[in-house]
Amino acid sequence: MTERFNTDGQNTDNINTAVFNTEDFAIYLPAVNEDFASRVLQTVPSGRPFPAGLTLQDLAFWDRNNRLFYHPYCLYSVGQHTVGSVISNALTRGGRSDRVLVGDSGGFQIGRGTLKGYDELTAGLTASQAEAAWVNADEVRNWIVTWLETHCQYAMTLDMPLWATTVDGTDSPFHRCSVEQLTVMTLENLRYIEQHRQGRAQWLNVIQGLDEPTIRAWFDAVKWFRYGGWALAGHAGVRGGLAGLLHTVLMMREEGAFSPGQNWIHVLGTSTLGWSLALTAIQRSLRKENPALTISFDSSSPFQLAGRNEEACFLPQLDSHFSSWRIRSERSPQGHVYVSSKERFPFSSPIGDRLTLGDLNVYQNLYEKRRYDPISLAMLVNHNVYVYLKSFDMANTLAFSDATFPEIPRLYQQCIEVITEAFETPDWRSWLDRHASLFDAYS
Repeated sequence: MTERFNTDGQNTDNINTAVFNTEDFAIYLPAVNEDFASRVLQTVPSGRPFPAGLTLQDLAFWDRNNRLFYHPYCLYSVGQHTVGSVISNALTRGGRSDRVLVGDSGGFQIGRGTLKGYDELTAGLTASQAEAAWVNADEVRNWIVTWLETHCQYAMTLDMPLWATTVDGTDSPFHRCSVEQLTVMTLENLRYIEQHRQGRAQWLNVIQGLDEPTIRAWFDAVKWFRYGGWALAGHAGVRGGLAGLLHTVLMMREEGAFSPGQNWIHVLGTSTLGWSLALTAIQRSLRKENPALTISFDSSSPFQLAGRNEEACFLPQLDSHFSSWRIRSERSPQGHVYVSSKERFPFSSPIGDRLTLGDLNVYQNLYEKRRYDPISLAMLVNHNVYVYLKSFDMANTLAFSDATFPEIPRLYQQCIEVITEAFETPDWRSWLDRHASLFDAYS
């Protein structure tokens, strides 16, 4: 049974309820990185400016005791860590009853050959060498499966990514493997999980492919593994565009993939307002058959924008113009002139409304290239996560209110209507073909 949280807003005391509507809309999972998850356990150094009344722990938005805002849904990838290491941070120490953690199994790092601590997977291997290296990787499989079962409510299966066979996978250890070989390795991974799972996590069977035939063949090979739900990757997910994702979902529905017990679908690697509306529309249609079904989606964008670019996001002013439906960002104010400044941070959020530019600009040397320290970036991350969540909440509330699409672009309105009709049309393939140009414009 999917865990649910109160969504009636934020309390004024130290205990927050979940701020955003996670009952009715597809759920955004911020893809938390290790630096942030560890940083929020630390103590602000003496003398370093910081918003009054707060601690670094308050930046952990998944902790219901924080004083800012509470969003209990996160994604975390085990692929960030070295094989065999003990992962201890604010997410792993948090109680399972306070947050819902979806675990990524590190398939991207395995596919790239960049998983730390397992050096047998390197670029340039022959197909047989790559197969042998993975067959002998029981230590890796055990570490991944054990960690996911221990800490996550939902966990993605270990898939061998088919993009390794394409030009995008030229440097992959598996580049010379065939689609069939990668499928066989994935099936071995599924059997390993089936034998070693402990029942603490619901497993999301990853569906992927390069086009409709390979998606169908992949699904036929792995569809027997049903222990909680599905994850849509590659061209079965957002890389296939809205038409491709709908084709995958409707094909799977014909096979009973979303019957009760298969209650979670995760769509990897997107965080646009348009996709959030489309996924909510799909969720609403699938819930007519399985009311417990939830769709989630993820990205690391709030972390990347803050950590790499030192950019702050700001809320969109949504209207009927397509150009307004973007989450924008700009360089957060930085410079020697802002050190010790009491000037207010110019963007609104629970943390932003309490920040001064002096809280962010702390490196004082006149010739410093950067003024922000890691604590500055952690505060900026918290701000960006809030803006992303609030933007999705605003967009879905507008699109799925009882009013007749008062302030959403006509393209979005049409796509929501066509998605709804697709789930009610027996010949859905012809229906999707008929609206191909609409889906192309949407994607």
